Amino acid sequence: MALDPEAMDAAVLRNLEAKTGRRLEAWLSVLQAAGPFAKPALAVDWLKAQGMGHVTAQVVVRQAGPAPQGPTVDGVLGAAGGALFREIETVLAREVPQLKVGVRQGYVTLATKVQFAVAGPAGSGIRLGLVAQAPGAALPPAPPMGGSDRFGLLLEVPNMEAVSGAIVHLRAAAAQGFRS
Repeated sequence: MALDPEAMDAAVLRNLEAKTGRRLEAWLSVLQAAGPFAKPALAVDWLKAQGMGHVTAQVVVRQAGPAPQGPTVDGVLGAAGGALFREIETVLAREVPQLKVGVRQGYVTLATKVQFAVAGPAGSGIRLGLVAQAPGAALPPAPPMGGSDRFGLLLEVPNMEAVSGAIVHLRAAAAQGFRS
């Protein structure tokens, strides 16, 4: 008689130490130290490289639980800053071909073929590092942002009323990115 998935996992776990020489807790500790893995399949592959069978590796990875998720826009910019960023992204996505958003630890990027803006938290708003500005505008110099000094201009977006002005500068920064 075939086992259901839960019974199969339980059987694998009962025999884990005898089969591999380690208890589940030890495998989970080793797996955590080796990670993080972008996908569960990569963790399975890593365990298989340690000599574990495929099904056993799958069971251990399931026991480890879901992989930690990366940072989110709201996690980086806060709820209010995230709302401002999403409004900016919505408007730009209609106008800027192949707009891409990248969420990193501590900042969020806007890019076309090249990155043209970096957003970071600033109070209840956001601070944008830009590679270009709208003609006739004078934005202040930006401190190094996003690990790069190519973001030479700083733009503060404290609230929703400032979004339309930010869009003007972001269009110019995106256009600079198109030429690169």
